[in-house]
This record gives sequence, structure tokens and C-alpha cells, in this order.
Amino acid sequence: MDLLLNREHYLCDDSLNNSSFIHFHTTSKKISAENYNELAIISKEKGLTKKVIYFYQKALALRTSSLGLLNSKTIASVKRLAEAYFDEGMSKESLIFYKKSLELNQNLFGEDSLQVASDYSALAKIYFREENLEEAFSFYLRALKIRETHLGGKHPLTACSQYELGYFYAASEEYSLALPLFEKALETRVELFRFSHPETAKSYNSLAMCQYHLFHYDKAYEYLSEALKIKEMIFPKNDERILVCKKNLIEIEKFYLKKEKHTLFRAMLIGLKVFKF
Repeated sequence: MDLLLNREHYLCDDSLNNSSFIHFHTTSKKISAENYNELAIISKEKGLTKKVIYFYQKALALRTSSLGLLNSKTIASVKRLAEAYFDEGMSKESLIFYKKSLELNQNLFGEDSLQVASDYSALAKIYFREENLEEAFSFYLRALKIRETHLGGKHPLTACSQYELGYFYAASEEYSLALPLFEKALETRVELFRFSHPETAKSYNSLAMCQYHLFHYDKAYEYLSEALKIKEMIFPKNDERILVCKKNLIEIEKFYLKKEKHTLFRAMLIGLKVFKF
């Protein structure tokens, strides 16, 4: 499983020349899986993604040899490595290790465990990115069902699965199917996180885009305005997420005003009062 480059190559790299790595190098005989995990985290903060993979590989090798595969800590190492491959855009490798994590979790915790639901969600993301929509839908649905069964409707992980499945529908242009899932996720996130959390902003943003594609421009504008308020509270002023949100608001407003003018003109022609959708 190790990469071709050896450990000394990584530890002597100038880009990692700080006290943490120097200390690690001088005490390499006592290295543990936890040490490798710490090095992976440091590497990730530095954007050294290949080193992240390397260190997680080493942690997994140690845990496999000392604890065996059917152990929760070993499975956690399998999953960290799968995540690292996913972040690097290496879907094939990520898929292999997420499938291994799934197999181990099924054996250790059971077919309908929350650990299995987490693997289903991760596998769905890979299949979705690879445009294998049938597999992605299947795994998103399985993850949601398990989380609803174990955690109920009002839980962050359930809301996450609702949002993910909603996003899948929206990306497939099935906006009427995405809408109720986005609404459920938003309801839970507002209740649990209130109005100053990134996940709440994300739900408002997705609902706005969904309503926009359903031609409900007034609702789209309302939801996106709420998303912007939250983003302005928690992100820097010139954050890209804020700028994109403002740009989208301007575009939605154009359609909204155009629709309002059309509605007014139609009402005038037929002698009816103006109404709003």
C-alpha cells in the first residue's frame, strides 16, 4: 500500500521543515498510527495532499498489523484514506477504500448501522461525481433510510441525507422532488443550528435555486436573501460565497420584476385584481 517514495523523503522535504516534523523524525522508532494521523492533518493544512495520502497509508498499515482489520480504529483509518483519495480527485482509489470500509462496518456493526449509512453517503458522492446516477441515487436513498430509522427526522445527519438526496434531484432537474427534501433539511437546520450556521445558509441557497427553476421568483428571492444575511454574518465581506449570492440575487430580481409587470399587465387587460403567486 505504501507509495514508492520512502518516509525519509517526506520528512526531509523543506516544505515540512517545522518543529513537529523535526521532532517526529528524531523519534521515528516510536512512531504510532496517531503520529501519522497528526502528520496527515498538518500536511492537509499545508495543502500537501499526496503526503496526506502517504501518512494515512502508514497509519492504516500500523493499525492493520496491530489491531487487525475488523476493528473500529482500523476502519477509521480506511475511511480517512478513502477521504484523502477523494479530495485528491482519485475516485477509483477512493471507491476501493470506501467499499472496504463498508464491508468492515457491515461485519462489525451490522447492515443497518449508522456507520454503514456514512459509507453509503460517501459512496453516493463518488458515484455522483462519476455520473453513475443510478448507483448514486441508490446509496443516497439507503443512507437516508438508515438515518431516519435510527435518528429520526430532527437530526443533523438526517438533514444532511435529505439535503444530499435533494441536491441529487435538483442536479437531475427534478426540482419538484428536490423541493420537499430541501424544505425538511432547512427546517431541521434552523431548529438545531438557528440562523447563523453555514449549513442553514446552504439550505436557504439551495431552496432559492430550486424555486428559481420552478419559476417561483418571489420565493427564490426571499430564500436567497436569507442565505445572504447568514453568509454576511459568518464570512468575510469579500468572500466569494457572498459575492456569488449577491450576483444571483440581482439575476433573480430581474425575472421577478419582469413577472410582476407581466402579471399586472395581464390583470389590467382582463379587469382582475393583481395577484401574487
